[in-house]
Order: sequence, then C-alpha cells, then structure tokens
Amino acid sequence: MDDILVALRAIVALGAVLGLLLFLSRRLQKSQAKGVSPLAGLMPKKLAQLSELVPSRPAAAPRARPEKITVVARSGIGGKAQLVVAEFGGIRYVLGVTEHGINVVDTQEAPPLAEEIIAEEKRSAVSEMPDDIVDRALRSVA
Repeated sequence: MDDILVALRAIVALGAVLGLLLFLSRRLQKSQAKGVSPLAGLMPKKLAQLSELVPSRPAAAPRARPEKITVVARSGIGGKAQLVVAEFGGIRYVLGVTEHGINVVDTQEAPPLAEEIIAEEKRSAVSEMPDDIVDRALRSVA
C-alpha cells in the first residue's frame, strides 16, 4: 500500500512540474511573438506597471555585422578534392579542399563589382559637370 502511495505522489509531482513547464513555455512564446521582453510575459500586470517606473539600462551599442564569406567558384579536381575560390573582406582566396583539410593555395585582391564601377563613373560624371558649366559660363562672358 505504501508503494502505491509513493508512486502516486511521484506521478502527481511529475505532472505538476510538466504542467508548470508547459505553462511557462506558452507564456514565453506569447511574449516573444509580441516583441516584448521574455520575462514581461511572466510578471503579473501590476508588477509590470511597477517595473515601468524603474529607469531601464541604456541600450547596448549595435554590433558591427560580420562580413560574409562568399564562395565565388568551385571545381572538382579528383574524387574528394576541390579547388574553391572564396571571397572575404575584399580578398579572394584560392583554397585546396580535401577530406584531410583545407590549404590556402593563393590570395589576390578581389576585382571591383560592376555596381561599384557604375557608381564610380556616375560620381566622376557628376563632379565634371560643374566644371563644364563654369567653363561654358566663362566662355559666354568673355
């Protein structure tokens, strides 16, 4: 009889803990969906109003986004060996990739993108226009 009561108490305690975890996870999911602090969903409304009175910490400075590594080209050499051209930080790396490791074969500066070339040409054309206009005005006055 005592064994049955102990087992029943253990099952009830386990059910209570699982129910509490389920309740907390649902409350946290709702608060995250609203875009508020995860702990704001756990506080009663009256305590949440009190927490608004307390001055909050200043926001942390935004972190710089790390540059992405882009794979420019990939070519298979053998069964499990490849040559990969990857670009990071304006530098292109030629990498030898095997099942045993990765070796840097060569590095070179990345060529400018077509978008950058077009933007540079537009900037130079705009900077030349005022000089051209000034020259025309001076010729017409002279």
